[in-house]
Amino acid sequence: MKIIGWVEKLPEIENSEIVRYVLQKVIDISSRKTTQGHAVTTMNNSLKKLEEKYNFLKHVEIKDTRYIEMLDPISVMSDIDNVQINDVGKALYDIIKTINSSLGKNAGYFFIKELKNTIDEDVYTVLEEMGLDLGIMQLESEVEEMTRKL
Repeated sequence: MKIIGWVEKLPEIENSEIVRYVLQKVIDISSRKTTQGHAVTTMNNSLKKLEEKYNFLKHVEIKDTRYIEMLDPISVMSDIDNVQINDVGKALYDIIKTINSSLGKNAGYFFIKELKNTIDEDVYTVLEEMGLDLGIMQLESEVEEMTRKL
């Protein structure tokens, strides 16, 4: 039996799952470059600043769980699942860019590259559908760094 026109479709991943996943990766990576407390504080500050631009970020909560076991540090309400994917992609772009710049020159240089290399392929594909290309973000970061040096 031959199936014509069959294309493997990725499983449907909700916006809330993508946001939770990416934010967790960002916190994990930035925690290794600074501290867990600084990473969580920086993430919270970034979310608060960007809430004016992206109202739906009020549905994201980050908790410092260094002293609390068995608690998920990132809470993303399902309301985000109703937001247009390109808006979620823009918000994630701004969050990553903000965190990257807060890490400083040396730590931030490899941040986006490391994030790109640690994200699951399925999630990376969804991020690209959202308009977020970490490869392009890495190039932008490198161009900005070169421009600063000139």
